[in-house]
Amino acid sequence: MNIHERLKYLRTQLNLTTRAFGATINMSGGAITNMEKGTRNITERTIRDICREYNINSDWLINGTEPMFEDVTAGLNIDDEVRQLAKQYSLLSDNDRELVKKMINSLSEKITQ
Repeated sequence: MNIHERLKYLRTQLNLTTRAFGATINMSGGAITNMEKGTRNITERTIRDICREYNINSDWLINGTEPMFEDVTAGLNIDDEVRQLAKQYSLLSDNDRELVKKMINSLSEKITQ
């Protein structure tokens, strides 16, 4: 799999349209489509933006070296369940993250009452 195929694979794993994926890194859906097809080069800046936005291991995107996702919980003293929740949370959209925060706050209020 080359970098263009990995880009498409990543986008489909995130369940995003080219338009939605591109919007998060200030690019058009058409530009993303062209990069996935290999008709447009993927610049270093675009790679950095993708990796930052989606916690992607740049070595995976460039060379295919596993793991695909950066371990956002590395160095934290947490158990595996919390580590998995953090990884899943990191993949959510901003709107979904806000919804999760509201749910947690609501549950916390019930516990402290």
